Amino acid sequence: MSTGYAPIIEAAHAREPAADCALCPRLVAHREADCTPDSAGRDGPVPSVGSRNAPLLIVSLAPGRQAARDAFRPFADEHAASLLYEALHTAGLAETPAPPAVHDFPEQTLYRIVCTTRCRSPENLPQPSEIVACNQFLKSELQTMPNLRVVLALGVLAHNATVAACGIPFSRTGFHPGEITSLPDGLRIADSHHLSRHNIESGIVTRKTFRHLVSKISEEIR
Repeated sequence: MSTGYAPIIEAAHAREPAADCALCPRLVAHREADCTPDSAGRDGPVPSVGSRNAPLLIVSLAPGRQAARDAFRPFADEHAASLLYEALHTAGLAETPAPPAVHDFPEQTLYRIVCTTRCRSPENLPQPSEIVACNQFLKSELQTMPNLRVVLALGVLAHNATVAACGIPFSRTGFHPGEITSLPDGLRIADSHHLSRHNIESGIVTRKTFRHLVSKISEEIR
């Protein structure tokens, strides 16, 4: 089945950052300073999870500090993950309303999740140069998902990184929270503010509006 989405550059194989990725000196220094004996190698780039054959790619921000280390998966913050999986489950896109553990993650899912930047950042704030350096891996995700229909961008940073990975000028598209729009290359992008506790408590994004957006995504891809 044709997706209507044509990637800018064809990629035969997915590219993942090396476990000891050294593209961003600041993040390497942060990783080394924050490393503990019990981290067991969970201080490097956080890998994507979910099926590469999925029709939905969820793009989040940088992995959180302790949550990423403990779970070693993207979108591991307990509060935000509970909102995400609750909405996915309600829309019929996830088997359970709780995030599965990495070792129990289903091989076949209707979604895949990736971070805009793969390494944990000081104060959870990646620098622009780090987002640019990591964009090649997001581009690879987009180019190696044959059934991709929709990208759910959680935050303006995730939206902009997706647009950049598609090779599209920012002037050609804007960030539209709660809406699903088409990029010039045919890919559909659903925008939402990030599901941080601050954004939820302040009403910037609500459970109801986020569930409605995920429901609209489900209608498009199923």
